[in-house]
Amino acid sequence: MKDFCLPDLGEGLDEAEIVSWHAGVGDHVVADQPLVSVETAKAIVEIPSPYSGHIAKRFGEPGDVLKVGDPLVAFEDGKRQDAATVVGQLPASPPDETQPPTEAITENTPIRAAPAVRRRARELAIDLAEITPSGAHGEVTLHDLEAGVAGPAQSGTMRVLRGPRRTMARNMARARDQVVPATLYDDANVEHWTRDADPTVRLARAIATACSSEPILNAWLDQDSERLQIHDHV
Repeated sequence: MKDFCLPDLGEGLDEAEIVSWHAGVGDHVVADQPLVSVETAKAIVEIPSPYSGHIAKRFGEPGDVLKVGDPLVAFEDGKRQDAATVVGQLPASPPDETQPPTEAITENTPIRAAPAVRRRARELAIDLAEITPSGAHGEVTLHDLEAGVAGPAQSGTMRVLRGPRRTMARNMARARDQVVPATLYDDANVEHWTRDADPTVRLARAIATACSSEPILNAWLDQDSERLQIHDHV
């Protein structure tokens, strides 16, 4: 088998999120046929197949974030390689053997997980040995990780950040952590302000109206999972 890895997408981008697959396991594809669509920090990019052959395995599903060089698919009988595409060569995986299902991973059981799942587990400081796999072949999935770190139910909905919004959130969080905060104080003469008019009610109404029109204003960012917690109530 030949593994096709996520190619260099240019412009200094080092990762991309799978949006949709245009071919499934077992399908026969030809060289330059659209294979998968991924979303970077700037745009959605369609990646063509570098080989003609049958797809033996996919290493990610929609929503998975892969780094440049991570395997995308494995081909059973690749015919040619597109010289303009960056393709990583990894050792061929041994053929799958029928194994009895296991209820949980033990110390002597090899942990099966895609590279994106292993990277996400490192980011969340999760030991994969403590996660019960739900994959078809006993592999740990991203859903298993999310179930393992899920906390008490909260009001509102969680929205996954993708593309430019995810990049913006990362940069803003990095700026907050690296820039030294400063506060400037000054004096102002407010003697001529109207004392009878209290702007508090109008300000509160304006904030509530804005949050109803733009729910993203009534949310907070979970940096670990890169999701927005959008609240039901202001």
